[in-house]
Amino acid sequence: MATQLLSQFINEAFMSGFNANTKSPEINTTANLEYAIEGSLLSLMVGDSLGLPYEGISSRRISKLLKSSPKHCLFFGKGMVSDDTEHAVMTAASLIEHWRDWDKFQPSLAWRLRWWLLRLPAGIGLATGRSIIKLWLGYPAKYSGVYSAGNGPAMRAPIIGVMLGDRPEIMKLIVKASTELTHNDVVN
Repeated sequence: MATQLLSQFINEAFMSGFNANTKSPEINTTANLEYAIEGSLLSLMVGDSLGLPYEGISSRRISKLLKSSPKHCLFFGKGMVSDDTEHAVMTAASLIEHWRDWDKFQPSLAWRLRWWLLRLPAGIGLATGRSIIKLWLGYPAKYSGVYSAGNGPAMRAPIIGVMLGDRPEIMKLIVKASTELTHNDVVN
C-alpha cells in the first residue's frame, strides 16, 4: 500500500512539473525523485534504529560501548525505530495524500498524530505529547502547539525538504504548518 501511494505521488508530481531539484537536471526524473524520497526515509530509519540505544548517553560513554561498528542491539539483537522515523513517515503520508491541496496537509497530519498518540509511543517528547492532547481536546491544529523549542518539527522537516525542495514558498508554508501542530517557540 505504501509503495503504491509513493508511486502514485511520484507519477502525479512528476507529471505536474515537480522537480526534486531544479538546479540539477540530471535528477529530474521520476525514478530519481522516488529514490530521493525512499532514500531519505530509509536512511532515517537505519540511522534511527542504530542510534536509538545510545540516545541520551554521553559521547564518552558511547565510545566505550562501541568497540566496533554499530549493530542493531536494542531488542534481542534487533533494532527498532523511534518517534523520529514515525513523524517523518506520517509527514510523508500526509504530503502524498494531499499533494497540491496544501490546506488539507495540516489537518491530515494532525489526525495522524492524534492516532499515533493513542499507541502510547515510547520516547514521545513532553511538548509533542501536550500538543497532541490539545488536538484531542478540540484545539484547532494551528493553535495546538505549545511553547517549547523541542525537536518535534525537526523530525518532520527533512522529508518536507526532499519532497518540496523545488518549491521554497510552499515548503515554508508546509514546514510552518507542521511546526505549529506541536511547537510555537519562535526563534528570532
